[in-house]
Amino acid sequence: MAEVILRPAASDSPESGRLLAAYEAELVSLGVTLNHGWSGGVTPAQLAPPQGAWLVGWRSTERGDEAVACGGVRLLSPDVCEIKRMYVDPSARGAGLARRLLGELEEAGVALGARAARLDTGRDMEPAIGLYRATGYVEIDDYNANPDAGWWFEKQLRRRSG
Repeated sequence: MAEVILRPAASDSPESGRLLAAYEAELVSLGVTLNHGWSGGVTPAQLAPPQGAWLVGWRSTERGDEAVACGGVRLLSPDVCEIKRMYVDPSARGAGLARRLLGELEEAGVALGARAARLDTGRDMEPAIGLYRATGYVEIDDYNANPDAGWWFEKQLRRRSG
């Protein structure tokens, strides 16, 4: 599989929109009903500097660069960030990209000043739950009243050396 390069982007770019639509379609196929009117949603401005960041993963193909992953981070408070809308296209899964993306989003959170990262995920999102647990996230109480979530996690962050 071709290497995927993670680059900052806008969460409302056409490529991000395509990835987020695929993410939503996958969730719906798993029986997740999304509550778009929920006030805990996130806006593109919250996923952009100075209060957040958005990354898109690009894979080179014979047809040109293809967006295959995305995710964002936003500040909830000066010390706590939240990882949002992580998605890896099925064609790019199985090579550690989700773990890499999560690590880059955590680093972006540290750069924003956060000392802890929080996130939520759906009740039946076993691969995501496994990833979060394997990377040091611990289950916490519901922190955001997201009606689409069934699990809430937190991890203490620190700058990577080197």
